[in-house]
Amino acid sequence: MLRLFSPIIIFLFFSASLPLSLLAQRSPDMEKIRRREIVDVRFEGDSNISALELQSIIATRPSNLIEYTLNGITSDWGSPHQFVDENNLAEDTLRIFVYYRSRGYFDAKVSVSYLEHQSKASLDAFSKVEARNNLLPPQQWEKYPLIADTVVFRIVEGKSYKVAGFTFEGLEKLPMDLQNTITSKIGIKVNSQYSKDALDLEILRVKEILGENGYPFLSLPNGATVIETDTSSKTITISLKFKTGPRIRVGGPRIINDTAYVKYGYVQEQVIRRQITMDSGTWYENSDKVETQRGISKLGTFQYINIELDTSAFANLPDSAKNGLVLPVVIFLRMRPSWEITPGPYFGENRQGEFIGGLGVSYSNRNLFNVADNLTLQATYQFFPLPNVQKRWSLSGDFVFPYIGIKNVPFIISPSFSYAWVFEKYKEAVYGGSLGLNFELLNTPTFRLTYLPKGSLQFVQREYNDTTLRPLGNTSFVLNPQQLNSIYSHELKADWTNDPQYPSHGSYTSWSFQWALPLLKILFPGTTLPSASYLKNTLQFKTYFDLGSTPARSVLAYRIMGGFISLSDPGNPNKDPLIEDRYYGGGTNSLRGWSARSLLVSNDRSLGRPQFGGYKAFETNLEWRYALVNYPVAITSMQQFLSALRLAFFCDVGNIWDKEVPIAPKNFVIALGTGLRYYTLLGALRFDFGFKFYDPFPDPYPPGTLGTDKPNIDNLMSAPPNSTPGVFIWDRKGKFWNVFADVFSFKFALGQAF
Repeated sequence: MLRLFSPIIIFLFFSASLPLSLLAQRSPDMEKIRRREIVDVRFEGDSNISALELQSIIATRPSNLIEYTLNGITSDWGSPHQFVDENNLAEDTLRIFVYYRSRGYFDAKVSVSYLEHQSKASLDAFSKVEARNNLLPPQQWEKYPLIADTVVFRIVEGKSYKVAGFTFEGLEKLPMDLQNTITSKIGIKVNSQYSKDALDLEILRVKEILGENGYPFLSLPNGATVIETDTSSKTITISLKFKTGPRIRVGGPRIINDTAYVKYGYVQEQVIRRQITMDSGTWYENSDKVETQRGISKLGTFQYINIELDTSAFANLPDSAKNGLVLPVVIFLRMRPSWEITPGPYFGENRQGEFIGGLGVSYSNRNLFNVADNLTLQATYQFFPLPNVQKRWSLSGDFVFPYIGIKNVPFIISPSFSYAWVFEKYKEAVYGGSLGLNFELLNTPTFRLTYLPKGSLQFVQREYNDTTLRPLGNTSFVLNPQQLNSIYSHELKADWTNDPQYPSHGSYTSWSFQWALPLLKILFPGTTLPSASYLKNTLQFKTYFDLGSTPARSVLAYRIMGGFISLSDPGNPNKDPLIEDRYYGGGTNSLRGWSARSLLVSNDRSLGRPQFGGYKAFETNLEWRYALVNYPVAITSMQQFLSALRLAFFCDVGNIWDKEVPIAPKNFVIALGTGLRYYTLLGALRFDFGFKFYDPFPDPYPPGTLGTDKPNIDNLMSAPPNSTPGVFIWDRKGKFWNVFADVFSFKFALGQAF
């Protein structure tokens, strides 16, 4: 009997042991093989807080093709595939719950699910591979596919809680005027929706008021914020229990230098004391501390600055005896390396609106004579535009003293030499020097007013090879090749914008003034060199409007500029401003449908005359900048890249006029266009595509006669003041590519147009 069943027993045993042996070779944890890739993150029930806002506060996010493709190239780029992580999901659920409570939804409930949202197609694909792999040894296994999964956060918001009462505690011993100031402008109103952000702002407001009135040690201890909820009426009562600390007067300053950085030198103590605005014997004001820190920081010689009150006098004193105590101010400073050499390429825009490129090297010493004086020397050679068109190189320097007699007003000495050879038409070599001041008349978080006066001396060597530079009709005139100029100039700037680099709201106004007068000829009557004599005024106004509900996403920018050069002797070019100091139209920062230095209204129709500039200017620009993609918080590299992109549409109107030609609206050109901006720390990389919407003078080819084998070269001739009516873009006729080359213009620049 045993013989009969033994083969059966052996067969059954082998059959049973076979899958066990295979399982022993396989990984026992199928969950590690069954990888659930997140393809989408959704929110359900979020009627009062947007999904985009919730997405910005959680760690769970879906995979992105571009992100993980970049990450496959190098781990420094993009982000890898995103998989379900139960720990992350638990933490994100808690984050969303806390976020809702911070906005007054104290009854909110949050849950998360993912298994029931797996893609059926990906599950079927996984099951097929799993079935095949069960019959194979591990070394022959087919790669398991990813299971596409969607994470869903389910939210029951409930009703928002209203503020039923709001009280301060601990301020009873303050002077009555301070109590009234604090309680008269409470930001949290009864029956308003509770918000932790509003509560934090209220705490900050109280701290700022008391910090400006002698209470530097005001605090709100842990547990001092009491929030009581009433679930039946859906209301809360808030109580803030402050600990004011003693009221303190400011004592004398004590400056401490970090001895570990003495190898970098030192700054004389008297220089540092000139930046201190904390007056000894007065009540402590936090704004004075901030202003002192800002003033010392502007010296540019310290890598670390810390200003504190010396509380050692508090030792063994009861709290009642600390009130009114005078505490010394301790200023701890750490020096930075004072000098550096920086070689490298430079790109930018010159005063004529042209894109320029070249090589440069600079030497900077921020503490040459141990008085925080700043010496900067620069040398540049410009190789773009091409050498057969222009040659420019320069040597310049600035020597800035932190003050000369006037407290906190920098004094600037600027020697310079520049060389410009342009279009084989003229050369101007300028040897100069200037003395200037930088008055910061007002600096608040919302408004900055600065005044920069400067006096300059110039010795100019000129070679004007182009006969058109002579006075019109005067062929016998010989231009003196040298000039000795004395110039007074200033710039007054009033800035209300919220950001100096990427403003989204506010306004900016500037007035630049340049007065060239024959001062040297008056002081030294024996000199035979002519002197420039003119008055140049340029006014500019810019304003910005934030149009969207999301800050800085949709910005409308407007600029208007007018300039005028008044000549003392219009018929004598020896007294005219240098060609490099005149007004020019066209280019990346001007009228973007035209190339740089190509616009001029003049009776002088000589070939190339616009390249030598004009004496009157008017421009107005309107530009709309829009972020195509906006994230409350850009986390991944792809989000950071997309959030830095802007689309722009613009309209530019204006022109440049010669000395004898009055400004007339009939001469205005109109350019329309679009462009892309990429915001960087150095400024906006800007690509603009503009076209001539209205051209008041399309010569040398009249409408309908555009050249059949070459485009309209409109940068060679001036427009006559009384020319016939111009043409709109739809009036242009001719071969397509000729029209395109004449009408459209591509511009690239670093920095906003205005």
